[in-house]
Amino acid sequence: MLCYVTRPDSVVMEVEVDAKANGEDCLNKVCRKLGIIEVDYFGLQFTGAKGENLWLNLRNRICQQMDHVAPCRLRLRVKFFVEPHLILQEQTRHIFFTHVKEDLHHGHLRMCSDQAVELSALLAQAEFGDYNQNTARYWYSELCGEEPSVDAIDSIISRHQTLAGLSQASVEYQALQLVAALEHYGVEWHWARDASSQRLAIGVGPEGIAVCKEDFSLVNRVSYPVIQIATQSGKTVYLTVTKETSDSVVLLFKLISNRAASGLYRAITETHAFYRCDTVTSAVMMQYSRDFKGHLASLFLNENINLGKKYVFDIRRTAKEVYDHARRALYNSGIVDLVSRGGGEGEGPSPPRSPCRDEGPDCGGCQQSRALQERLRKLREALLCMLCCEEEMDAAFCPCGHMVCCQSCASQLQLCPVCRSEVDHVQHVYLPTCTSLLNLTLTDNHQHRAAIPAAIHRDLASPLSEYEPKVYHT
Repeated sequence: MLCYVTRPDSVVMEVEVDAKANGEDCLNKVCRKLGIIEVDYFGLQFTGAKGENLWLNLRNRICQQMDHVAPCRLRLRVKFFVEPHLILQEQTRHIFFTHVKEDLHHGHLRMCSDQAVELSALLAQAEFGDYNQNTARYWYSELCGEEPSVDAIDSIISRHQTLAGLSQASVEYQALQLVAALEHYGVEWHWARDASSQRLAIGVGPEGIAVCKEDFSLVNRVSYPVIQIATQSGKTVYLTVTKETSDSVVLLFKLISNRAASGLYRAITETHAFYRCDTVTSAVMMQYSRDFKGHLASLFLNENINLGKKYVFDIRRTAKEVYDHARRALYNSGIVDLVSRGGGEGEGPSPPRSPCRDEGPDCGGCQQSRALQERLRKLREALLCMLCCEEEMDAAFCPCGHMVCCQSCASQLQLCPVCRSEVDHVQHVYLPTCTSLLNLTLTDNHQHRAAIPAAIHRDLASPLSEYEPKVYHT
């Protein structure tokens, strides 16, 4: 199956997947091509039969959702917007930035004049580089909805000139920081009608649901804690909301199609789970429906059969879990890169070669060197805190005695993460430091020291904290 995936910067990527592939297979291929590890922030959108914007369910087959249209035309979009400092990869931040630019162009994000001046200069620096009166183009009218005055233009030019020399990545980060402070940052809009047939824009965001008129003027704001339940029936979505008087009221939103209503229902549930929960509950993750054939098969064959099963939601991680998963993945890839690179091209002068009589790739000295490097890597990882992956283990839970994390992380837990028993107190444990153990290992394997390149030996024998800026610092 051929899929044409359009990025927020209008670049079209061609992705080939199996005819029975799930949406996740396509998204993973796209993110792999872009070098993105933080896949959970993104999703794939397509246009429905009535012009509605729909999210592809990543856990279901593409062919079941796209009405057998070939080739499949999808859009890579940011599904969950987070604060810029929580984005660990520059590639991810760039996709966020291009998506925000598109939202600004369509008028979904509005701001005051001072913010528009600052953001106009940042966007110009990111797109054109240092100030040049012949190429600078400013976004003020699109950001504010009005033409800029002479004073506003002068302010933008002055601010643009002060940004001279800043890299594109640095400017994009500053622009995202400014946009993240706006009211509708990260809000997904759905068009619907209320009980009196008035057309509304329903914004689903990290803090709750904003009900607005067509011009995006606020009508009502519903925070997640006051929502008792959200349900969907055909083209209609119902929200049962608790009022200040402890009574409840039902809000009705009628959408253009069943699929659009399903999209709003999914957005409310998934957005709440992503931003507000510590983990995605099984009630959300395992909710599914069946087609007629699958329903019959489940009745006569096996209730747990997968035939005809379609998952309602495709969210698997919350914001906290995505950040932690990305940090671990980047940390592990950074350690592997440091071990395998060992002063290769682009790392400065090559390390002195070891005295090895056999110059072949499979000589004994090289094999011993690789084996020792692998032992050192496993030893370092075995002593890391299982929660933060930064500090060494130095705390034991009492009375169970399990030791899996550092004292800082252990002090924040009430239950042991291994046996789930209550923690009476945390005992500080003094173990040989990771550096000491590595030096001890190197001493025990003195006969192999000549086979270790100098650059690798120096990096692996240094404290763990020296790696962190190389992996996490942005």
